[in-house]
Amino acid sequence: MPKETFFHLSKEKQQRIMKAAKKEFSRAPLGEASIAQIIKDAEIPRGSFYQYFEDKEDLYFYYFKSMHRNARQELQVAMEHANGNLFDGFELYFSKMVNEVLQGPNAAFYQNLFMHMDYRSFHKVAPPFDRSHPSNHPSHRKMQDEEWQAFYDIVDLSLLKLKNQEELKILVKLLMHVVFSTVAEGYRQMLTGDKKIDTEKIETEFRLKLNWLKSGAAKEITEKNE
Repeated sequence: MPKETFFHLSKEKQQRIMKAAKKEFSRAPLGEASIAQIIKDAEIPRGSFYQYFEDKEDLYFYYFKSMHRNARQELQVAMEHANGNLFDGFELYFSKMVNEVLQGPNAAFYQNLFMHMDYRSFHKVAPPFDRSHPSNHPSHRKMQDEEWQAFYDIVDLSLLKLKNQEELKILVKLLMHVVFSTVAEGYRQMLTGDKKIDTEKIETEFRLKLNWLKSGAAKEITEKNE
């Protein structure tokens, strides 16, 4: 999160910095992005940058959060439309999310994010499923826990081979990994193919993976009597 001094800036200056962040992080992934270019576009001294942010990673993930994508809320809406069916809900969520990520106004930023995602960045941008991804502020953590509990309460456990909600949390994490990896694969296919984004193909691939998780990929082997 930015330092307190950032929030004391005028709205115009905050927006100028965020606009510069969007431009640079859309041009290059985090590791290759240039602070020098950001401060040039934002028209601020280098020293001021470090009064507002710890480093460029701090700005990067704050910019991501500033896009107001609330994955938990979007998942909950999808689950409500799917009447608590976890797999149907994730299919609805992915269908909405993939179009925004691949073709929305922040598509260039998302491309750099997904194409260079590692374990650490995944846990920075993925929704905080439980206390293993804590908030710094106790009241915020409590609200976060309550919001996620509301989501888990919607899921119909009677449709799943799970013992309890702890196992449900593990499955939701696994499904979110599938979401992210499928989007990243879509970008890779685009970069090595005809440069066009085939969202229908990407959604088909996601449904295939979803079905494997839902029904299994192994055939049942029956012994033949001889």
